[in-house]
Amino acid sequence: MNATRMTRFFLLFLGASLLGTPLSAQRVPRLDSYDGVVVRILQSNNAGNVQHIIDPLTNEVVGTIEGCPRPHNLFAHPEGLYYYCTSEVENTLDVYDTRSLQLVEQLPLTARPNKAAINKKHRKIYVGIAAAPFVDVFSLDTHEKLGSVPVTTGIHNVYVTPDGNWVLAGLNARSENSIEVIDPNIDEVVRTISLVDDQGVHHTVRPMALLKADDGSTDKLFAHGSGVNGIWVVDWETGEKERMLFPPPLPAWQRNADGNQGAPMHGLEVLPDRSAVWASSRLDSRIYGWSLPDYEFLGGIEVGPTANWMTSTPDSKYMYVAVSGSDYTIAIDLQTHEIIAKMQTGARPARIDVAILPPDRVNDSGSGSR
Repeated sequence: MNATRMTRFFLLFLGASLLGTPLSAQRVPRLDSYDGVVVRILQSNNAGNVQHIIDPLTNEVVGTIEGCPRPHNLFAHPEGLYYYCTSEVENTLDVYDTRSLQLVEQLPLTARPNKAAINKKHRKIYVGIAAAPFVDVFSLDTHEKLGSVPVTTGIHNVYVTPDGNWVLAGLNARSENSIEVIDPNIDEVVRTISLVDDQGVHHTVRPMALLKADDGSTDKLFAHGSGVNGIWVVDWETGEKERMLFPPPLPAWQRNADGNQGAPMHGLEVLPDRSAVWASSRLDSRIYGWSLPDYEFLGGIEVGPTANWMTSTPDSKYMYVAVSGSDYTIAIDLQTHEIIAKMQTGARPARIDVAILPPDRVNDSGSGSR
């Protein structure tokens, strides 16, 4: 074992001992206290090559990552060792050290990527390939490529169920059976799910979110579909639609003419405490919430033109929304529904995520690059 790999395994052990987040958790793990950890908001900017890191305690940009041109998403290693970024220009998964923000390595991909996700249970990284019908798979611990899972068309988004038992691949070029489910034990497609509206029309899946059950298994799948300003609620076991959630319609003069792009809604988040599901509407320039498990409409919050992806803090108190039409990220108090901060970020901020870091993995210099 070479020195680099030995160092990597030591850091993995140290990070895991410090963080210890459960394997079965919502996409953003629930933390009622930030004692012993540091939380960061990761904002990727899809039309640029500078990514922004936000401190949610001060709502200030505290770091930038220079590189990863035209990123599709920026996300963190579960033990806080690395930031990962999928580059649509260089067709790579770029790996940055969380402390120095310097590029560590670039992992070549099959073709132009879209969204990637980590399966903590199986210690794998799954990268959706948009320009070819594959999901590339890498070892989370060694960064070695393990293979490519064949799928039916190119992939837009990849997700992992809360229990880590399944990987969801959202096809970008087929409406029927547009969600393919991969078994991470064998890395093969074993199931498909369709998004069918009340008129029987199939829709291509866009962003998704998942809700875990009390026992840690997967309970519900929430999904956006092409051309629909609403949410599918799908029973995970049966794959059947249970209901659809729609916000109250706005008059035409209040809607964003640039916000449709085939996907009027383009952001979904189940809060870590599982108390609500929120969706961002590019068409309405708002985010909308529904309580869980009773689906009571919580209201809408106007955030600015082309509301895009969003993420909540681990304590479920605040939502951060990328406003692609104005190049800023906003913070919302979910109790008062008020915007409490607005941070200038890069060109077309889009996918946004949360990093939970050990204190000794936090960058102090403010920026990093190649």
